[in-house]
Order: sequence, then structure tokens, then C-alpha cells
Amino acid sequence: MKFKPQKKYFHIGLTIFLTAIAIMIAYFLFFRIGQIKAGLNRINSILAPVFYGLVIAYLMTPLLNLIERKFVRPLFDKENWGRENPKRNDHIRTLSVILTLLIVVMILYLFFSSVIPQIYTSIQSIISQYSVYTRNLTDWINSTMKKNPEIAKYLSSLVNDFSSEADDFLNDIALPAIKNLLLPNMNDILSTVSSGVIKVLMFVWNIVIGLVISVYVLAGKERFAQGSVRLCYAFLERDSANRFVDNVRFTHRTFIGFLGGKVIDSAIVGILCYFSCLILKMPYALLVSVIVGVTNIIPFFGPYIGAIPSTLIILLVDPGKALTFIIFIIILQQIDGNFIGPKILAQSTGITSFWIIFAITLFGGLFKIMGMIIGVPVTAVIISFIERITKSKLKKKELPEAPEEYLNVGKITEEGDIQRFVYKKPERKKMDQNSLVFRFFKAIWNLLKRLGGIIAAFFTGFSSKMDIKKKSAPKKDETTSESTVKKTEEKEE
Repeated sequence: MKFKPQKKYFHIGLTIFLTAIAIMIAYFLFFRIGQIKAGLNRINSILAPVFYGLVIAYLMTPLLNLIERKFVRPLFDKENWGRENPKRNDHIRTLSVILTLLIVVMILYLFFSSVIPQIYTSIQSIISQYSVYTRNLTDWINSTMKKNPEIAKYLSSLVNDFSSEADDFLNDIALPAIKNLLLPNMNDILSTVSSGVIKVLMFVWNIVIGLVISVYVLAGKERFAQGSVRLCYAFLERDSANRFVDNVRFTHRTFIGFLGGKVIDSAIVGILCYFSCLILKMPYALLVSVIVGVTNIIPFFGPYIGAIPSTLIILLVDPGKALTFIIFIIILQQIDGNFIGPKILAQSTGITSFWIIFAITLFGGLFKIMGMIIGVPVTAVIISFIERITKSKLKKKELPEAPEEYLNVGKITEEGDIQRFVYKKPERKKMDQNSLVFRFFKAIWNLLKRLGGIIAAFFTGFSSKMDIKKKSAPKKDETTSESTVKKTEEKEE
């Protein structure tokens, strides 16, 4: 006789086993959190090149698709290259990846070889001529405040005090502190510097390895996509897999559309700012344009973040052009927000200004600058998922899905009819005039009215008496004149 286990006991045993596993995991999470974090950091440091490679490949995918779809494949089709070759698609992909890497490397080389040295020179010039700029600012304040010399004197004293305090801080505090810290702690500083240099070298090495990994990812991105989708449909139900794949595609479109569009938009804004600053003869046009263009990547707050340091730089060098620069930045941001941005960011995130500010504040506090950049698309994806789940739940309950239908809802009947809410002014119940509370308050009210009448009568009577006295009293000039006349008559007699 064969033993046949019952499904009931199997399910009970499986439940007990999974419960024990969950308890062990909870124990390790609560009491071994330090070891878990150390293990995760170790895995993160080992797989850092792979993560960098995936991020680089993801960011270069739109450029690769553009080059392959618009240039390389039409060229192969036009010239009939490898029409019957089974590896024709591999050759197209290889050439597209090579062109993509060349374009990216060329852009980075041009940026670091032309823009960075000029930015460094501009910063060095600002630091070396700091005293000259403060003196120019003082002279400008004095010349513009001739009509108000006291205000001009106060403002120039503020600038002089600030510059003298800055010089005193650098000469009396900062430099001696640096000397006192450097000499006794030279070994610690050398070890810190060496560890920092090692970290920088490791970062560069991880980037190089990640670039190599990104080449393989770009070359076989279709195979990665096929394998991922295949796993989804293998381990998930068909409807769940369909929703998951659709959500992943929506997330990809939102992220890549927003980030790519923002980079292009910021580059255009930086170029327009540079040429406009050259036309307006603004000082340090390249440095100011780079600050404005880079900070423009941050939604909503980016223009203000970039305008503040740029205005301060121009204010130090040429105070008269600072107001012109502020007006120009306002006009440029209006053009960007109303014309350039909507044209490039065709697929809007679809979230309101409140959620944009919320996303930047939350993710910026958690992940700093990177969080401010990715916070908006992440929030857009989360809100979209919540919206989809809400619509599916409402559809199952046979309720309307449009948000406009739920304005001023009083209640929804079982048949699905919406009854609007109508405000009815509450009826006030009249107090019983024979009640003890009513008579008590009425007595107090009558007493207050009598007191008020007495006080008013007293003040009116007092004021009338004062008026009578003023009218009956002789004037000082007349009395003095009569007394002087009497004195003169007595002297004459």
C-alpha cells in the first residue's frame, strides 16, 4: 500500500516552513543589520563596474537607436551591403556602437578641453582680483548713491567691513589654522589624501570597465530584452506579465524622454545664454552660461539656483550689468518654459506643480543633486501606477473613471448613479425665552446696556461743562493787556 500525502498536511507544513524562514529573515534584519549593510556595500563595490556599465548603456541607447535607424541601416540598404549575409544585423549594430562611442567621446573631449580650462581661468581670475572687484563695487555704490550720501556711506562701509573681515579671516585664522593642522597631522593627511587618490583611481577604473561592459550591453540589448520578457511570461500569470511589461515600457519612456529632453533643453539654454552674454558684453560669459545650463537640468528650482551665483559674479565685476542680467535670465526662462521646453519635452510627465515641488524637495533631501534630477520622473511613474490601479479598481466596481465625475459627490447609489452634494444652511433652534439660561443672559445684557448709557451720559455732560468753562473764561491776551493798561495809568498819576 503506497503512502499518499494529503494536500492539507502539505499546505500546513509549507506554511510552517515559510513562517520559520520569515522569522529568521526578520531576526537577521533587526539584529544583524550592520552585517547586512556591510555585505551589501561589499557586493556594491564589487559590482560597481557592472552598474556603471548598465547606466552608461541606458543613457547611450537613444543615440544608438538614432544612428542605427537614421544613418547606418539606410546606408546598408542603399548600397546593398551584406544583403544575403546572415550576420548583416550584427555588422550594422557593431558599426552603430562604434559611431555612438566616437560621438560621445568626442563631445566629452571637446567639453573638457575647451570649456573646463576657461572655467578654471575665470575662477582663478575672480579669486586673484577679489579686492579689485570689491573696490569697483564700492565705487559703483558711491556713484549711484550721490543723492543719498548716508545710504551710500552705510553700504560702502558694509562692503569694506565684509572685505576686511574676509581678508582677516584668510590671513589671521584660515592660513594659521591650515599651518597648525598640516604640520602636526601630516601623516593623517597623507593617508587621507592617498586614500582619496585611491578612491578616485578606483572610480576611474570602474568607469573604464563600465564603458567596456556598456559596449557589450549595447551590442546585445535585444537579447537582454528578449530574455527578460521571456522570464516574465514564464514565472508570472499572463495578465500580470502583460501589465508588468507595459509598466516597464512606460517607465522607460518617462525616464529616457525626460532625462534626454532635459539635457538637450539645458544645452540649448546654455548656448543661447552664452551668445546673449557675448552680445550684452557680460563678464565671464562662458562661466555664467555653464552655470545656467547645468542648473537648468533641475526642474522648477534650477533656473533660480543658477541665476543667483551668476548674478553675484557679474555684480562683483560690473555692478551696472547685474540688473540687466537678471532681466535677461527672466526673459530666457520664460522663452524656455513656454517655447523650447514644450517642443523638446513632447511627452510631458503629466504631474502638477505641487508634485514637482514635492518630488524635488523629497528626493533632493535624500539623494542631493541626483535626486533633484530623477525625482520628477520617479514621481510621475509612481503617480501613473497609482492612477492605473485606481482605474482598474473603479472599473471592477463599475464606477466612472474620470476624475471630473468625483467633484462635489454627495453619495453614489448601488446602481452607480452619482448624487451631487448640496450645502444646506443648518437651522438655528430658537432658545426658549422662559428658560433660566435665557433670562440670565438677558439680565446681563440689560445691565451692560444701562452701564453703557450711564458712562455715555457722564462723558457727554463732562464735555459740555468743559465747553461752557472755555467760553466763559477770559482770554489770556485780553487779561494781560488790561493789567498793563492799569499799571501804566497808575504810573502816570
